[in-house]
Amino acid sequence: MDKSRFEAFSDGVFAFAITLLVLGVVLPQLHQPSEAQLSSALYGLWPNVVAYVLSFAVIGIMWQNHHALFRMIARVDRMTVFLNLLLLAATAFIPFATSTLGTYPTMRSSTFLYGLVLTLCATAYNLMLLHLVRRRAFHASVGDETILATIRAYRVGWVGYALAMLLAMIDPLASFVAYLLIAAYYVIPRGLDSDTT
Repeated sequence: MDKSRFEAFSDGVFAFAITLLVLGVVLPQLHQPSEAQLSSALYGLWPNVVAYVLSFAVIGIMWQNHHALFRMIARVDRMTVFLNLLLLAATAFIPFATSTLGTYPTMRSSTFLYGLVLTLCATAYNLMLLHLVRRRAFHASVGDETILATIRAYRVGWVGYALAMLLAMIDPLASFVAYLLIAAYYVIPRGLDSDTT
């Protein structure tokens, strides 16, 4: 499998998903509004903007992790392509989940949906990483400690998103905050990402 085509296709999906996020910030149609009405309507969009910023960070971090991971991979096989397609399918759904979360930030269904989508992304990432480890697809220069640190970092996201998703059924706002904290956790490079220059 041509790794450069694989990466280019993945980059295109990440770019498309991150671009679609802005479509979730929609100003309600106002008929000849006053300045005060327009200002109020713009102010009312703040949950959508927060959800947009959160998801922009999430997809950006996912793209960076994807780049860091496949920079260290020597070869790509059919199963890697399949697992990557699962990741990209879940990623392409993030804009819809983001729009729902921004429009209904205090409801269980919207925060649960957002967590479900990110948990699916994390599941695909973890399955793909484990497959690559089993296939010994890494360059010989990649040490075992780096691989183990990457596995740990990926599992933190997996468990974190699953717990935040379940928390949504009890306290949607706490769940929203948990999603923000998980994104903040990944701002610091970990595992393979910390070895990327």
